Amino acid sequence: MRTAWGELIEKNREKILDQWIEKGLSIFPEKIGRGTPIGESLSEGLSIILDGIEENTKSFVAAVNQIARILAVQPLPPSKALLLFSELKAIFHETASKASNRHALTQADRDAFQARIEQILLTAFDFYMANREKIYQLKVEESKRQAFMLMRRAQG
Repeated sequence: MRTAWGELIEKNREKILDQWIEKGLSIFPEKIGRGTPIGESLSEGLSIILDGIEENTKSFVAAVNQIARILAVQPLPPSKALLLFSELKAIFHETASKASNRHALTQADRDAFQARIEQILLTAFDFYMANREKIYQLKVEESKRQAFMLMRRAQG
């Protein structure tokens, strides 16, 4: 069942997606274009998220994880990295305010959208932290391997 806010997103999909991708690319410390591997992966993930925003399909959840993984390897604090999901709220509200009266949303629709974004943000945070934890585990394991190799060389 389509929600009123879901229909508004569907009707303005390309415009919303384009703005969201631009916001996403702007959070990286270095200039990243859409044609780069990160830019393409970000664009693909955000597109899947936008298309499946009303439900938690496997592809939707995988896309949220994909975006969280990209953000987790960047030298950004979590608050800045995950701001990408909050940016969709601003883009949506701007789009909703420009919608014609027959496509206008009620406050309940806006609240439902807000709640959905908060759910997505929390899911993204869980994935982000799991990915960050994995990165740090790999760093610890590499340090242990290096220390072991140094000790072997010193003994041998």
